[in-house]
Amino acid sequence: MSTTTLKKPVGVYLLAVLFLLAPLGNIFISFAGSGLDNWYQPSIFFSLAQSIPWFDWLWLALLFVTGLLLFRPHKLSWSIAIVTLIVVLVMNAFRLYSADSNSIDPLFLKVFSILAIICTLSVLVIAFYFRFPYLDRRSQWVSSKPNTDRRAATRFTEIDRRDDPTMDARFFNIRTPVLCGGAKAMTESLSETGCRVSLDQPCTFKKDDMVTLKFSDISDVQITAQVVDQMEFGARLEFIKPDLQFKQDLSHWLKNRKS
Repeated sequence: MSTTTLKKPVGVYLLAVLFLLAPLGNIFISFAGSGLDNWYQPSIFFSLAQSIPWFDWLWLALLFVTGLLLFRPHKLSWSIAIVTLIVVLVMNAFRLYSADSNSIDPLFLKVFSILAIICTLSVLVIAFYFRFPYLDRRSQWVSSKPNTDRRAATRFTEIDRRDDPTMDARFFNIRTPVLCGGAKAMTESLSETGCRVSLDQPCTFKKDDMVTLKFSDISDVQITAQVVDQMEFGARLEFIKPDLQFKQDLSHWLKNRKS
């Protein structure tokens, strides 16, 4: 296993189902509050449906689209879902503001609009704060492939390869999880003498700091490394006298990756 498996956002999937059902549910609630006893009869139902303003059809369509987008755990689809939810939130706020001039029972509409706003805000919060391991924010915007680390892209020249012990001839572009000083991180590159890691949070390490590393997919042995280059969200590290068992585990793991 060379990369961390993303967990399935079951909670978001349940919300996605609710948003797919929301348009029909909203129509039923609105018709039930119209005061007509037989609103559910086909002739009356379709007559009422034809009277729905285009403005309402728009936000109902946005609810449905949001449900579809939430089924795709990708930063582009979820970002679009957040935008559509913001639009829905604004539209619900407008409906609440104009509730007193609406032909439907104002109290009924106010309660309905408040509930809709609460639900929308709840999903917005969840969408904003769903992070790794549910959503890989390193993936490209229009693809599931990971982005290269642009924060350090200009640093890796041929001069760097000669001067940096982490960029020797056995250097590989490999992503695998690692505990770096107790914090979850991901390697961007790895060799038998060092590695480059990226962090979800701003890096607190400084050059020449000593940190502990543990590669859960490679070895059970914890090793010590020295920071040779510190970046905003990552660092380049040189292994300091790694244990013989770790060397063997790493060498075996790298050979399996190449085969």
